[in-house]
Amino acid sequence: MSCMLRVGGVDLNVDKLLEINLKPDSFYRKGEYRTKKTNHSSSGARYLVSNADFDSFEEQKKDAIRFLRDNASSIREIMSIPGHEGAELDFGINRRDVLVQSDFFPAELAKLAGELGIGITLSVYPEPEEENMEGKPEKHPPARRGATD
Repeated sequence: MSCMLRVGGVDLNVDKLLEINLKPDSFYRKGEYRTKKTNHSSSGARYLVSNADFDSFEEQKKDAIRFLRDNASSIREIMSIPGHEGAELDFGINRRDVLVQSDFFPAELAKLAGELGIGITLSVYPEPEEENMEGKPEKHPPARRGATD
């Protein structure tokens, strides 16, 4: 899942959220089990926006534009639920082996997200390990650093 819409809030009413036509991929409630040592400190939900691969950023952006257009009415309902504190589109992409990685969001996507009150996040992940000829994981070389690093 490379692009997700996340919504949340400390006092978000998840039951109201689940009444909306747009159904979340997953949801959680404040106080529910999160990990061995912690519970959720807020409530929220995640919606699948794009299932494109982490190396298909262009496709993710197209999917996100389509998702926002097609679901604008439901997203407005979500944003009006009591306890809602924020929303973000989170795009997951692979780190490329470049000195500086810059990635562009088209104005149309920024405008649609902004009009709906949604922020945009870019999460950059290391490339998955590849197997070498002997079937052993091979890590990619670290990113190049400048002379002062």
